[in-house]
Amino acid sequence: MKTLKKVLIGILAVLLFLILFEIFGMIINHASTGIQTKRLRHDIVDTLRNTEIISVESETGNTSGTGNHVDCLTQITFTSDLSLSDVQDKFDDTYKWDDFNCYIEETDKAGEYLFYLRKRAPFADNIEGH
Repeated sequence: MKTLKKVLIGILAVLLFLILFEIFGMIINHASTGIQTKRLRHDIVDTLRNTEIISVESETGNTSGTGNHVDCLTQITFTSDLSLSDVQDKFDDTYKWDDFNCYIEETDKAGEYLFYLRKRAPFADNIEGH
């Protein structure tokens, strides 16, 4: 009976550890998304003169729909009097452009752009991605 009790306590301890580890990972992933969003917003305002932030959205989870992983997604809509290629050129040293994880596109309104940035979360195999 004592052996069975020790085994059950051991199993419960392992389960508790796994649950706490997943919760810790979720907290870190959400904090990482917040840091990413704050940094991108700061980069846009500091890099582009005469710009106005229209909207800021962020999400943590499986945002791409491709597999079981966690992403940090930031979308910022802003205005600029520069052309799309000029805006991209301003960020060439800081961001690596691709058509899926990092890009800037024009919106329906003239002079308005959407900056889309998705990066892998620090705890990419967290339960939030499943």
